[in-house]
Amino acid sequence: MTLEEVKSDLKIVRAGLRTIGVPNKIINGISTRAQKSGRRQTGEFQSNRQNRWTLAPQDPQFGTELECKLIELRLLGMMCEFVNAPHLDDTTRDAVAKYIDRIPTPGHYRDALTLERLDYLHFQAEALQPRHGSSNFHIGHDDPTATPKHTAENISWRTHRSNLIQGDMTLREARTKLVELIGRYFQLGEVTITPDEVV
Repeated sequence: MTLEEVKSDLKIVRAGLRTIGVPNKIINGISTRAQKSGRRQTGEFQSNRQNRWTLAPQDPQFGTELECKLIELRLLGMMCEFVNAPHLDDTTRDAVAKYIDRIPTPGHYRDALTLERLDYLHFQAEALQPRHGSSNFHIGHDDPTATPKHTAENISWRTHRSNLIQGDMTLREARTKLVELIGRYFQLGEVTITPDEVV
């Protein structure tokens, strides 16, 4: 896919989401996360909301313009699969599907590590009334050690808890560690299993 094709789809998706009532604050916030660097005032790689593709390629926040826009489309598409996500019109739905590799279905999305379902209404409430330094919705990396790290295949929505558990491990390493821990708790006889609700 070319950068021009991706830019065109991004316009379609943003306009479609606005039409069905997704607040600009959410759309713009996702764009900022995908395309702009964080605020780092110390250390080797300092930045302040610059376009990621203008950073030095060695910077862990670096991403090409194409990858940043692909990430934005993936994050928007994944958001459309949260529980209680708004329903998309056909044009927006088809554009989103190209970037998440399936037709988006509300309630389908799960955190890659904890397998928790993320709720759009909670996401929207948090975006519209943010608390400084506190968010339950994070961007996670399947492999936080990858170079470059900021690529569409390496990014997904995660909960704060999920990112804390994963730390600097790859997703596979974190899943393995969780299974090992669960095995130890079963040995102690301290585990109670509560099945997840079917949505």
